[in-house]
Amino acid sequence: MKVLRVLAIGFTIFWMILIFRFSADTGIESHEISDAVTRMFCEVVYRFTGRDLVMALTAHQYSVLELCFRKMAHMGIYCMLSFSTMLVLFTFPLGMLLRMAVSLIFCVIYAFTDEFHQVLVEGRTPDFLDVFIDSAGAAIGIAAALLFFCVVYTIYHSRRDKRKNLRRYREITGRK
Repeated sequence: MKVLRVLAIGFTIFWMILIFRFSADTGIESHEISDAVTRMFCEVVYRFTGRDLVMALTAHQYSVLELCFRKMAHMGIYCMLSFSTMLVLFTFPLGMLLRMAVSLIFCVIYAFTDEFHQVLVEGRTPDFLDVFIDSAGAAIGIAAALLFFCVVYTIYHSRRDKRKNLRRYREITGRK
């Protein structure tokens, strides 16, 4: 359990550093990353459909698509942060509702500090809508962690019960 806890803490710190690193990008660097992701998406669409979205979309439509990718990135990275936070909390004897609340509160506080950090970065401004988007991503991560926990718990207890039943069977039949 201690090894799992250390790994989960490392995983959580990794996501925190990654979020901090993305927030440290200037406005121009952040836009370039978003643009590169949007262009990669358009390239994938072109390869599968033959439709060139870069040429088909107006500048406004392209910027909306880029904005969607930016917001999905916010949700995704906070989803991973809350998932890893839940993994850490699974290693402690806490109630499930307390784990969920601690994870969500931790992620929301980190989202606020992330937006404050952007005040200090050239070309970046805080957007408190991002805190809500980050929080939604964190809630999705918590749900994913609960699903993961249920699957692992079910597999663990299923295998344990099979071993237990096999031992009983061997005791009763005298087989090894």
